[in-house]
Amino acid sequence: MAQRRRSGQSRSFELWGFLQPLKTEEGKAAPEDEDAESNDDEDDDPDPEGFEDVFGGANQQPLHRPARKTLIIQEEASQNIYEVTGRFPLVDPWWKVNAKLTRSHSKYYMKSYPSYFLQPEAGKDIISLFFGACGVPSSFKNAFFEWFPEESSLNFAHLEQTLKQFQESKLQEGAMSTNTQSQPCTDTKNFNIFHYVKESFAGKAVLVALSFPIILELMPLLLPRAVSCCIEKLDWSKIHDEDYTLTVLDKILREEPWKLGFGEIMKRELHTYFGEASWKTIRECRHILEKIPDLQKNALIVYEKLKQSCAEMGHTYEEQHELTRMVSENMPVEHAWESIKFMKDEKIVVTEKELVFLPHLFNSEKQIATSVRELRNKTPWRLRADPKKVFNRSAHATNLRDVFAKSEINDEEPCAVDQKEPGNSSGVQENSNHDSDFEEPEKELKRKVEVDPDQERAIELICSNPVTIISGKGGCGKTTIVTHLFCYLSEGENTEVINACKDFEADLDASEEWNTFSHASNMIQCRNESLNVLYTAPTGRAASLLSDKTRQPAYTLHQVTYSFSKWSESKLNPWKFSSVNVLVVDEGSMVPVRMLSRVLQLLLDHARLAKIIILGDVRQLPSIEPGNMLADIFESLQSRGWSIELKTNHRAESQLIVDNATRISKRIYPEFDEVLRMSEETKTWAVPSAEKKFIFVVLPPGDAGHYLQYAIEALLKNGPGLQDPEQSQFIAFRRKDCDIINEICCKHYSGHTTRNHKNRLEFRLGDKICSTRNAYMKDLIAMDSVTCTKNANGAGSYDPCTCKVCSRREARLSGRDADADDDRNNNYDDRRLCNGEIFFIKEDKEVNGRRFLTIGITDGPEYVMHYKALQKHSKIKHAWARTIHTFQGSEENTIVYVVGDTPRQNWQHVYTAITRGRCRVYIIAEEAKLQAVIKKKSFHRKTHLKAFMKDAHSEQTSPQKIWQSQQENDTCDVASHSGNNQGEPAVSLKMEVEPAGTAEETSGGLKRQSTFQDVCSSPSKVCLVKENTSPLATTKLQSLTLKSPHAKQLFPP
Repeated sequence: MAQRRRSGQSRSFELWGFLQPLKTEEGKAAPEDEDAESNDDEDDDPDPEGFEDVFGGANQQPLHRPARKTLIIQEEASQNIYEVTGRFPLVDPWWKVNAKLTRSHSKYYMKSYPSYFLQPEAGKDIISLFFGACGVPSSFKNAFFEWFPEESSLNFAHLEQTLKQFQESKLQEGAMSTNTQSQPCTDTKNFNIFHYVKESFAGKAVLVALSFPIILELMPLLLPRAVSCCIEKLDWSKIHDEDYTLTVLDKILREEPWKLGFGEIMKRELHTYFGEASWKTIRECRHILEKIPDLQKNALIVYEKLKQSCAEMGHTYEEQHELTRMVSENMPVEHAWESIKFMKDEKIVVTEKELVFLPHLFNSEKQIATSVRELRNKTPWRLRADPKKVFNRSAHATNLRDVFAKSEINDEEPCAVDQKEPGNSSGVQENSNHDSDFEEPEKELKRKVEVDPDQERAIELICSNPVTIISGKGGCGKTTIVTHLFCYLSEGENTEVINACKDFEADLDASEEWNTFSHASNMIQCRNESLNVLYTAPTGRAASLLSDKTRQPAYTLHQVTYSFSKWSESKLNPWKFSSVNVLVVDEGSMVPVRMLSRVLQLLLDHARLAKIIILGDVRQLPSIEPGNMLADIFESLQSRGWSIELKTNHRAESQLIVDNATRISKRIYPEFDEVLRMSEETKTWAVPSAEKKFIFVVLPPGDAGHYLQYAIEALLKNGPGLQDPEQSQFIAFRRKDCDIINEICCKHYSGHTTRNHKNRLEFRLGDKICSTRNAYMKDLIAMDSVTCTKNANGAGSYDPCTCKVCSRREARLSGRDADADDDRNNNYDDRRLCNGEIFFIKEDKEVNGRRFLTIGITDGPEYVMHYKALQKHSKIKHAWARTIHTFQGSEENTIVYVVGDTPRQNWQHVYTAITRGRCRVYIIAEEAKLQAVIKKKSFHRKTHLKAFMKDAHSEQTSPQKIWQSQQENDTCDVASHSGNNQGEPAVSLKMEVEPAGTAEETSGGLKRQSTFQDVCSSPSKVCLVKENTSPLATTKLQSLTLKSPHAKQLFPP
């Protein structure tokens, strides 16, 4: 019998015992304890959205960390009871666990994850609980225990055999009853209890422990996120197959456990991705470590160093000599080289000359270069537009609402249960067509825009090149260029449709021979030829800001990949983005190479992508993931003239911010228009003037943390721009500083502390909160509430919501098919509350014993969400202060940046922070430390994207001059580009577009002209149209040639 072993004077020990879930007052198992005080409260939990692109593919099931709970463990030897807090993959009372505990004050915490074993003697009580967890009907349970002999022992080892004997007994009883009675008794085949066992999660877990005990002994230690996935994969009919996933996994754990440290090998052998065990975890399992040969052991060490370098430093590769230096303390150089060769042979890493890559980073950077080359080699798509006409929005501003109202994205009616105001959108990153939402943007658009030469040049690049990179600080007009250009071109296409209709109506009486096609057909085909621009950003907040600026739906890049994953499961209808031909990516500095490569590949293979526009600021901090996409691609395309930097600031109120950002980017100390120093007598700071825009709050040297609190309190009391938390934001580099600031702001703005007496985060009405995990709306929104909490006046006194959406939900909850052909029922499936999204608690109510929070942003949508769901899935936290990395991509009127005391900062951190401010910036720091940070050089990331881009350019197959900018004029070329999966020929048509109302009438009734290319030299093209001067034929054939690969005749021979 195993015994508990204490380690000297240490409070940590090993415990063998039986699980007993901590009961609540209602007799239910304890809820998840995510806010309990614990050492791993800040443990990094990587967003599961990225792993499918690394190993598993788009349809790979996410791997989630087990929730933290408090359970009771009864020690096997002494029968002592321990109340333990930790992350338990399984919590049922039929499990015996082996766990390492540590004691902190009077509480016990697990140091890692437990190993699981089935209780040897379960007994009837445990088996009864087990049947209940498996969903066995009560009548079956009662019949089984009536049949089972009282004197016999009952355990899991013989459970399958016992259940089969029970079923056979019932079959015999049924046969005898049929012979003696005219009416047969109940169908005894329903007494197949084992069917419920093998189909339920609880039953599968027990069967895995019976058939593959080493899986539940070691997988929770090595790969805790994959435990649930392993259990779900159990197929009882395949457990004896040699190539069955769990059979192979069992063999690996017994014979070659080192393979669990290499995701590439695991994916190859298991055909699924269970994650990678770290070297630290493997090293702590002594009995596993003994089974690993020296070569594989050394390879695990080298591989861990490579992953660590990429994750912490942002590299996409390491030099071989550098890798060998990193592991020199663990092994000789010769062994390190042998390990690298072994990993190369096993395709665990990719080597190119002296460089060693992680495969997914190598493939991502190479895929981006390949995508650019593929776009370059496509049939040219040249858009022609006069920049001055593009920016003259006074004639076109009202059309924005029309374009936006026709969007396919916002196709769900507002629902009172989802949002508190009917004018708000029902989506996180989608906009409403409510009139009030457009008042300010329309005023902004109607103003005369001053066009600078850089903006004109940027428009020329977008029109003439397949890839355009536009860099610039906030306020230089990057988004304005894209918004005005594509709105202008869309209006031109709408003008074509209107003129075509007028031509058709005018020509109806000319001759019957013109009535070859219907008016409706022409309208549809013209619509299919129009621009289809996809606006994207790396984060939810950035996508929301992009949507506000463009007045078009904007998506996160992950939403694009997720929508494809969902679509590929059924493929009943065309993919949501299958008609996209222009991709716009905002906040490009934050975009990981992994995500961009995935999106480009999908849009090239499954859409009609022809142009890419990436917007951003090359001087901002790069993505927290490995790579430096924007800076690399900007520099590599600059020699081709496809990159441009906008230097003119168009925000008068932020000119000083822009000027100082320029100085900081050159590592020059900024110029403050006011410097506030602490008074030695009063220990306070002076009140800054309201007209000052760039203010330095100087902390005395020494105990900066002590003075920081007083500085924050002084600013909150009198600082201009900080009266309204919805218009201001604190930013810091360290989480520790953010915690201090949030505590101060919570007391100032909401009148309470951030944590209660149990040390758990407390959220009240008016609090500023944010999501720290990406979570899908379907898991958060109050969709299972048939009645609407908006009208709740108390328990049982609220009026039900009868809106269309709520009615459909009520139908679904009652099992009825509300609308079989309307896929909008899944409106929340691909929408998320994104990491970094900031909201305010607008309402806090309890309905039918459940707590609901209404969260929203200023002048934006509001959502009624389950409080516990927000805690569980979004991990909400207070957000008056955010770290620079989490707030990057957002902006606010007033920004307060706390530099803090850390050697890891450089000028890029200060630059990124101050460019988040639109009107006013405060910097709080010790003067010497601020100077040191600004002078410090940025850290160089080792990336290979520029080299891949250079190789791609050298493989150019078409003359470079084909992409040179065209002469400025007021026409627009429209070309139809087929995706790789469309099977349509690439036919380029050139049609002359004039602004609405300017078309001149010509003799013979021809109101507008279209010019076609006469030469079709490419074998992939078919010359479909011969010259024809008929006005109706011109408008019709423009559409026809884009839709058919075969020549069509307008007139019979």
